[in-house]
Amino acid sequence: MCARKFRVTATILAGLAWASSVRAQEKPAGKVWGYAFGDYFYKLHGTAVEVSPSQYSTVTKDFQAFQFRRLQLYYDHNLSEKFFARFMMEANDKTLQPDGKFGDILKVAYVEWKNIIPRGNAALGLYPAPTWSWLTERVWNYRSVEKTVTDFRGLGGPGGASDLGIVLRGNFDAGNRYGYGIMLGNGTGQKAENNKYKKFYGALSAKPVKTVILEAYADYEPGAADKNISTLKGFAAYQASRLTAGVEAVYQTQENAGPSSYDKTPFGIAFFAWGPVPSTEKLNAFVRFDFFNPNTLVMDSGFNEYFFAAGLDYMPVKNVHFMPNLWLNAFSGKSPVGLKKDTDVALRLTFYYIYE
Repeated sequence: MCARKFRVTATILAGLAWASSVRAQEKPAGKVWGYAFGDYFYKLHGTAVEVSPSQYSTVTKDFQAFQFRRLQLYYDHNLSEKFFARFMMEANDKTLQPDGKFGDILKVAYVEWKNIIPRGNAALGLYPAPTWSWLTERVWNYRSVEKTVTDFRGLGGPGGASDLGIVLRGNFDAGNRYGYGIMLGNGTGQKAENNKYKKFYGALSAKPVKTVILEAYADYEPGAADKNISTLKGFAAYQASRLTAGVEAVYQTQENAGPSSYDKTPFGIAFFAWGPVPSTEKLNAFVRFDFFNPNTLVMDSGFNEYFFAAGLDYMPVKNVHFMPNLWLNAFSGKSPVGLKKDTDVALRLTFYYIYE
């Protein structure tokens, strides 16, 4: 985002927080907070291609740079005991303006009605979708290193991160061990609606024992000319004080997706683990491996992809992270003629900090 625009947004949000604190005796104060992450990276291997969803495929070998990949600025406000509102602006490496400067987008803007039903809250507005934001990304814990496999491979669609719609989420039990969430949205993410169709989201979560987390997720979005998209995702994790390990698997059906009205069925699975390095207080280690097949119905063309990341997370103080890591995306051809595609490899020093 350009400096002037960012200063204006920050000034407005700071003014709202100050005004809220002045009226603190009448109602709770608002809060401005946010976070940012980025890297210094050096591309060790891989050729440049003009268009690619992979982060480093478009730059040449030996290219290096400092970059911000995400900046977020929040304003939270407890309007009353029953109502909560959140507003969030984001700039990222995909919101660059024609002159190369950061642009910003409205990513979140909603009002939430707490306990509208027993143990359940309702929200209306531009709200984080359950595709990965509610649970998977939080347990993976290293979005600053890479997106979840569903997000990384574009299987959430435009509405995967947040969508404009209505949400109901809560828990079935008083101990908050079994949860649910449903959402009806436009399916266009932060863009205005452009058709009559809506996207349906649903998620069920469970924590049957203290260290085990489970989630089942599905969504369905009808489209014109029967170009319907449905997604199924499962997630399981073990989380204890010394280790978090998990697996996420996602399967999607894209009906009539190709020029000859054929279906596409991408599949992805990710395994990850992270935790503190033994005998240290400020150092974590993390590792992740993904497999992705862009279309399981096609056996003799295209490429399967393999993602790997591993590194260390040094936390000198709370909310500040420095993470040296290796980022790798490899390809294996499905064609019997043995087509090859260069592996993209980057060394990075990722930085991440939260301001509040």
